[in-house]
Amino acid sequence: MSARYLIRLDDIAPHMDWPRFERLSQVFDKFSLRPLLGVIPDNQDPQLREFPKFVGDFWEKVRSLQARGWEICQHGFQHVYATHDCGLMGVNGLSEFAGLPFEVQLDKLMCGQRILREHGLNCETFMAPSHSFDRLTLRALRELGFTTVTDGFAPWPSIEHGLIFLPQWLANPRVLPLGVQTFCLHVNEMTEGQIRHVEQFVADHHREFLTCDEARSLATPQTLNRVAGQIIGSTLRRLKTIRRSLRRRRNSA
Repeated sequence: MSARYLIRLDDIAPHMDWPRFERLSQVFDKFSLRPLLGVIPDNQDPQLREFPKFVGDFWEKVRSLQARGWEICQHGFQHVYATHDCGLMGVNGLSEFAGLPFEVQLDKLMCGQRILREHGLNCETFMAPSHSFDRLTLRALRELGFTTVTDGFAPWPSIEHGLIFLPQWLANPRVLPLGVQTFCLHVNEMTEGQIRHVEQFVADHHREFLTCDEARSLATPQTLNRVAGQIIGSTLRRLKTIRRSLRRRRNSA
């Protein structure tokens, strides 16, 4: 089986770059793609709130996307970082959850879940801000009925900690030889060139994309998949450290 892909869109909130979002949305609809949509329940991120506010009913917009088959994911709670803990993924040193006591994490997740439900959105997929969460986050997610986390380094969807993990370690869409990969797009930060690349990739490879449910159905607890994920994760973290070191050297030269 050749590689299969998903797309996730992060930082969805009333304040964002809506023209860019609509442009991408039209491409996804044209080719019948059903992305994962990371909705912030109560956006308090000062940087994100600098973007223009959605004209109209934001929550009705999200419900309409869900009705079209888009997978609505709970993207944290307020998107405000509380610690410098990189969590289990070990990618970014900022987190809204990792490193906090269980009760605090549970309360945040519960508050976010309640807001989404009040707006008619029942989510089973969690999308952590900055890809940062720990074992206590996963415990809280299980208690609240979540089934899926859109993160992970394994080649294929995996079952770990009682949850399904959908692989996500690439932002820029590219052809892969095997596995399932979720491309992570931050609409607010995308350049014109990046948007065009996504448009072309989707046009060329739309038949290779999965829905979230289809990806979930491929989840496996196999040890080989988990071990491969550990190797990939370790390699990517090492490469990231090397790139940071090289940037510091160039800046100090």
